[in-house]
Amino acid sequence: MITSARGQCSKDQKVAIGVDVGGTKILVGYVTEDGHVLESRQYSMDRTSQLSALRSIDEAIDHFLQLFGDGPPAEGIGIGLVGHIDPEAGVWKHAINIPIHEPIHLSEKMEKRYGLPVTLDNDVRCATRAELLYGAGQEFKHFIYLNLGTGISMGIVSDGRLVRGAANYAGELGHMSVNTVGPRCSCGRIGCMETMASGGGMILRAMDLLSSYPQSTLNQYASRLQTDRIFIEALQGDLLAARIRNEALGALQISLTNVVNLLNPEAIIVGGGVSRDKSIVDDLEAHLRTTALPPAANALVCIEQSKLEVGRVGLVGAASLVWGGGINETHR
Repeated sequence: MITSARGQCSKDQKVAIGVDVGGTKILVGYVTEDGHVLESRQYSMDRTSQLSALRSIDEAIDHFLQLFGDGPPAEGIGIGLVGHIDPEAGVWKHAINIPIHEPIHLSEKMEKRYGLPVTLDNDVRCATRAELLYGAGQEFKHFIYLNLGTGISMGIVSDGRLVRGAANYAGELGHMSVNTVGPRCSCGRIGCMETMASGGGMILRAMDLLSSYPQSTLNQYASRLQTDRIFIEALQGDLLAARIRNEALGALQISLTNVVNLLNPEAIIVGGGVSRDKSIVDDLEAHLRTTALPPAANALVCIEQSKLEVGRVGLVGAASLVWGGGINETHR
């Protein structure tokens, strides 16, 4: 279990600096080898340009080290990043929701700046790695880590090993087409699941439809709308909120039925901010039990919320790269 343990690090305990870079925030922290967060701080991400995004990461790490530079000596820095990463070369190749248009040799750049070894990987694969080492991987050898947050992606674990694909790009579930006439996604395609079922997609969808639902209670929250409010109002019978929730659930049901039939996991572990609505998880499981092919449905032990802390799972997974950031991680 990932916990906070400030000041509880023994002298022989290995410590790494983890950096979890998302589309809107950066989380930096000291993490022990057994997954304890000693200290962490959150910083904002400036997505104005590639240069501003890289500057945001530098400034976040710099400030964290200014605050806690007298902490335990770190063995290295592990960084989880949105988008396409080449871990072996240490290159951040491309990202959609952060304007990374030109590949950047981030490991080399950071190693020169901080004098520590630096390892990179995709943020969802980092979170999946945390599950593999500290969470679901202790119980299951075949599982899917489904991240339902601002965007949607999944990590695939088969026989205790993280599946990456030929270009370390396996698991981009959010860009599976579920609707041929839906809104256009940030990737440029129409009908991607992310536009309907991610936290960001649901909020944008609700904002687009507010004028058509003048009686919706969501109008009261237009300047500060969050997915948890959509779920609350849906349960209260608000028509727009219920529409947004049901469309999101329908898109997830279609895609996860395909995933279960294709990959035959023992478990689907759901993380990310949207996963806090347990009713979504329960509805997904009920649907999968009746729509997935019987051998796949029977092998599916559970679909459940992650037992790891939602806000820190990516940070811990990123830090763990320092102690084994290779392409094929084996099951512990």
